[in-house]
Amino acid sequence: MKKLSDVGERAAIRRIFQHLSKGFTTVPIGDDCAAIDISQTDYLLVTTDMISQATHIPKGMTPYQIGWFLVAINLSDIAAKGGTPLGLVLSFGLPRNTSEKFLTDLTRGADACATRYGTTIVGGDTKETSEITLCGTAFGTVKKEEFMPRKGIRPGNIVAVTGTLGKAGAGYLAVKENIPGNALRKPLFEPVPRLKEGLVLAQQHGVTSCMDLSDGLSSSLYQLQEINNVGFEISSEMLPVASEISLVKKKKPHLDVSRLVLHFGGDYELLLTLPPELFEKTKTVLQQWGADLFMIGKVTRKKTILLVEGKKKTILENKGYEHFKKRYF
Repeated sequence: MKKLSDVGERAAIRRIFQHLSKGFTTVPIGDDCAAIDISQTDYLLVTTDMISQATHIPKGMTPYQIGWFLVAINLSDIAAKGGTPLGLVLSFGLPRNTSEKFLTDLTRGADACATRYGTTIVGGDTKETSEITLCGTAFGTVKKEEFMPRKGIRPGNIVAVTGTLGKAGAGYLAVKENIPGNALRKPLFEPVPRLKEGLVLAQQHGVTSCMDLSDGLSSSLYQLQEINNVGFEISSEMLPVASEISLVKKKKPHLDVSRLVLHFGGDYELLLTLPPELFEKTKTVLQQWGADLFMIGKVTRKKTILLVEGKKKTILENKGYEHFKKRYF
């Protein structure tokens, strides 16, 4: 009998989907959010994300930052669909010896992130658990004509991201190697959900696919490839490398930068595709809103994912994060 460690999270999700009755969602399991048809013009967006002490809470992360992180990762899914958040419910599973201060700071961090991005926490649940296990569920709305699905990529499209890559990986190494500097850790501990970017992108009506980069670039590309039946060529020279990596590299001169940029994840930028004739206009509009957009490659008909380094093309391995499977970092 196969175990979850044999198949991984995404195969497990497919197995779950096979045994569920099909409801009324317009966008079912497999996208960043479910989209429920609530009117002639709008979808209700629903997403949920869970974190646990063993897999998501590194050494040095404060209760305030844990609360921020829980809310941010759920809002990131709303952002990836071009949505506006309505509110969140949070469930706290905490050991009985948890201090009241931990609970207070956890709540303050969650509330700070929610209010920073124009929404509120409207309810939830609290239970006793053997280790810290937290779950968030976010709700939002999006105009049907502005919804950005994962499926819809066309050969010839440009592949782009909304910001630099590898900053969360740099933060992880700073924690692991005891490299001083709170600025290095902040992108890992307090990610920024790209809600503004998602809204602006959706309003351009040109994005053919969009998802957030929670699992890393390579893993996300393989997820998009599977549902769109296309390939990608990603240029190593175009990848926007986070400045935090150079700070870590000073302490670790032999650091493999590409591993952090291509595979680590946790940056919560938006990965998107759009027609080449719309790229510059879309980039200009985002810049007017104080946001970035970087071209990193193109979509191909050939169903392979290649990393282009000069004249050399090699298969980009799928080494991003996936629950239940072997860790690469």
